[in-house]
Amino acid sequence: MQPRISARHGKITEGTKEHIAQSCRKLEHYFDGILACEVVLDKEKHGDKVEIIVKVPQHTFTASASADNLYKALADAEAKVEVQLKKHHDKIVSHH
Repeated sequence: MQPRISARHGKITEGTKEHIAQSCRKLEHYFDGILACEVVLDKEKHGDKVEIIVKVPQHTFTASASADNLYKALADAEAKVEVQLKKHHDKIVSHH
């Protein structure tokens, strides 16, 4: 799955794009029915903000995080989405 990456107030390097793509691929370990992944990067005065939007059948999960650097914010947002995906997966598995 190739994530859709967009940036507000800044440019994204190829290395950063690859890092983001790896993070989105990692999410597939927690739930294999991911339809789409979108990552929005936002440069702010006091650091970076990352928002991750993951679409699965009948649900959309979002998480955002701010940090001094982009990679820390990405890791924090990724961890929040992981928790949501694990919870959703467990709920589906327990009903079947």
